[in-house]
Amino acid sequence: SPCPPAAVRHPPSSLLGSEGAQGRMSTNEEVKMGSKVVILGKRKGTVRFIGTTAFGPGEWVGIELDKPTGTHDGLANGHRYFTCPPGHGVYVQRQGVLPSTSWQAAASQIQSLLRGRKDRQETDYKRAFQTWNAMDMEEESQFLDQSATITRVEHMLRAYHPASSATPNGNSAVALSISGGLSPNSMDWGADIQIEPGYEGPHITWPLTLSTVENVLHHIRTKPEIAIHKKYVAEVVGRACDLMGKQLKDSVYDMAVPSGSDGKLVICGDTHGQLADFLWVLKQNGEPSPTTGYLLNGDVADRGEDASEILMISLLYKLLYPDNVMINRGNHENLEMNRRALEHGGGFFDECKRKYDATIFMMFQQLFEIFPLATVVSKRVFVVHGGLFRRDGVLVQHIRTINRRRQCPTSTEAIEDALMFDCMWADPQDFPGVSRAAHRGANCIRFGPDVTKRFLGNNSLSLCIRSHEVPNSLRGFEDKHDGRLITVFTASNYCGQTGNYGAVVIFHSDMSYTVEEHMAPSLDSLVQEYSHSGMTPSRTDEPVKQVTAEDMNASMDKMNADIMEKLRQKIVQHKDDLWWYWMQIDTKGTGKVSAAHWRQGMSSALQLDLPWFNLQKTLCKIDAQGNIDYKEFLDQSQPDFAYDQAGFEPGWENKVVLKFYENMLKSDMTLKQTLSMFDSDGDGLVSPTEFRQALNIAQSGLPEPQVNAILRLIDRDDSGRLKVADFLDRFQVVYSSGKSDAEKPPKEVQDNLSKIGRLLIGSEGTRVATFEKIDINGDGYVDQSEFLTAVKSLKLQLSDQELAQVWKVVDANGDGHLNYLEFCAAFQVEDKTGTKDQALRGIIDSILASLQKNSMSLAFAFRYFDPTGQGTLKRDDFKAGMKALNASNNGPSPCTDEQLDVLCDFIDA
Repeated sequence: SPCPPAAVRHPPSSLLGSEGAQGRMSTNEEVKMGSKVVILGKRKGTVRFIGTTAFGPGEWVGIELDKPTGTHDGLANGHRYFTCPPGHGVYVQRQGVLPSTSWQAAASQIQSLLRGRKDRQETDYKRAFQTWNAMDMEEESQFLDQSATITRVEHMLRAYHPASSATPNGNSAVALSISGGLSPNSMDWGADIQIEPGYEGPHITWPLTLSTVENVLHHIRTKPEIAIHKKYVAEVVGRACDLMGKQLKDSVYDMAVPSGSDGKLVICGDTHGQLADFLWVLKQNGEPSPTTGYLLNGDVADRGEDASEILMISLLYKLLYPDNVMINRGNHENLEMNRRALEHGGGFFDECKRKYDATIFMMFQQLFEIFPLATVVSKRVFVVHGGLFRRDGVLVQHIRTINRRRQCPTSTEAIEDALMFDCMWADPQDFPGVSRAAHRGANCIRFGPDVTKRFLGNNSLSLCIRSHEVPNSLRGFEDKHDGRLITVFTASNYCGQTGNYGAVVIFHSDMSYTVEEHMAPSLDSLVQEYSHSGMTPSRTDEPVKQVTAEDMNASMDKMNADIMEKLRQKIVQHKDDLWWYWMQIDTKGTGKVSAAHWRQGMSSALQLDLPWFNLQKTLCKIDAQGNIDYKEFLDQSQPDFAYDQAGFEPGWENKVVLKFYENMLKSDMTLKQTLSMFDSDGDGLVSPTEFRQALNIAQSGLPEPQVNAILRLIDRDDSGRLKVADFLDRFQVVYSSGKSDAEKPPKEVQDNLSKIGRLLIGSEGTRVATFEKIDINGDGYVDQSEFLTAVKSLKLQLSDQELAQVWKVVDANGDGHLNYLEFCAAFQVEDKTGTKDQALRGIIDSILASLQKNSMSLAFAFRYFDPTGQGTLKRDDFKAGMKALNASNNGPSPCTDEQLDVLCDFIDA
């Protein structure tokens, strides 16, 4: 197979005790006994021997190195040609030695530096890709990890809202489509759709002809921005469903390489909507025909913007040459995966909505469920998207009998589900056996060379071809398992970022095969070329485009930018875990941890095996002592949620925070009860444990992340505790930030409250002592008469009306007396801690981060009430979906039911 120039590696020549020889000295440069020389532009020494040796053919040079970086004293392999101090001797072939003239030494050093720079660049490039790839796989793993929550959400919605959705209880695209009004007879699809007069795209008539298909292909090649009319898309998809449903009797397709001397079968790996790659493959290998077959090995959909065009080309040729075109199913031919946003690994739903509508999307979903799980080529080659299986003794016959007309299962307990899952999700490993692939997500596995050998032997097969991942070498293919397994990936420069090569595997009629790699030109350049070359552009036999240093730098910049954005989102989602991890290490409350502890925290909390040593240089600042301010780092990580653009009216976040404190006021406890609730052991100090216990007693219902956010904002001593009176002051300050200006009393009443507070409490007094003084009868409450008596003693000359207004504001719950928390709320202390604004942000951030972390489950809940994908909900349906997530989430709920009520009250329905 052709090898991309960037991937070519020439091994160094063999030598004794040193590096290999690279470069050649020109004939007019002289190396003689006793002269100073440079070896490969690196090490310097003196020539002690020149001549033939027993080490190998040609002329050799024995050198005494200036520094002890050699391997002997002149004796090598039992032969001595000179003597020098131990560790200073080396023998090198003649062409690897250059005279140590000043200009030559400088030139050699420059060459060495350039080689080193290139090696470092390639190392950085591969590290960037491996990090980007790890983040990419982690996004896919979120889809699997949230599947259990999604299942619980669905069960809850069906139990409490059985009439709200016409969606049947099942995960078949056929059932979903029929419930949405789509005809069960796919041959009827598109019949009721009219062509608008202004349509400028190609027309498709039936029966289908080669000329019609070529016209459609030419249109896509020259005007891809003009989408094929949805009537024709519906008709093509519907007829393809009908044909493949009849053609595929089971879940494995048997395909032969076209016969004849020029017969061939082109096998593509993932294309992921990258139209330029697919058009390039067609140009290089010819369109499907009686002598040229095509097998697309899954993952046509998602990530790119033109999956529908790749599918339309493939399906039209499938209808024209039924036996010579097939598409295997990949893990991205899946309803829930396709509904994800492009930046989160999906995008096909959005593509269909942009070009057609949600009905066309559901038609494609029915088609995806008909695709085979695997294809056997000429009874010798097993082609599957993901890989082989966790169970022993699997035969192709077992795969044939799997019920594939459904969404890919996320549970692997049943053997049928496990086999279907592995067809789409499994990856190979270099060592024997089967292991868990945690980086891929729940239930994913890796399989070893013994699994491949055993499966092929048990089924009389000779080769397995799979796709599913960009090879770590950044080539378009990769041989594994002693040549029995080939990974092929067709999308070059994957996602416009990675700079990898693409490839196809081509089988010839004699079952020999070649691998052709490529770096596809941009779609714009192909469109320009096709616009001038006519209907059938000719094959290009030029060498594969080499990845240059500039290309690598551009790819690294794009990948690093994507890595930083994805990491930012992960940090926001796991902020509470990061706080907890670092605060346990920071026992003195400095707000700083060592760089090593920072790396350990990131790895532990985010559960990502990434090069944190390199990443921390970009993500945070390291001070002169080697420490990182983790508080500053986490404060800078905010949820990316533009709630002002999502239909929420201003003020909702204030209400969310205020709700809890109002509940505390309504608990109406005496002063003693209030103090003992927060100080259960009576030592006068409040610990984090006592604070949590108090919230439980008050039945606050606050999720743990919100509780932690409050605790972080209330400064404590080195032991993590605070005096109870000071604590209640701080606690009130935190929650006073929740009250908006509109909810505060008139300014004149606020002024009167401020005057009363200053005089009642005094500059040195405490609110606890003041409350006890005013509570004349000692019952733990301050009634109206006690309060008015205390105020009148201040000689403020307030009228009866002004006093009545003050009392109405102070008695927040209107029960005729003040509990201690009402008193605190009325007479606020000055916020000297700077926590007031942070309090609001900390709690709201906690809510938004939890919603972001559970976005897939929440989206599923909303779609329950929106089966046709219109994108809008009634207010009550929004609330029901949020409550279902609250009740179904395995971890902490995003918000309390009361906070949810506030969100729903403020949303713009």
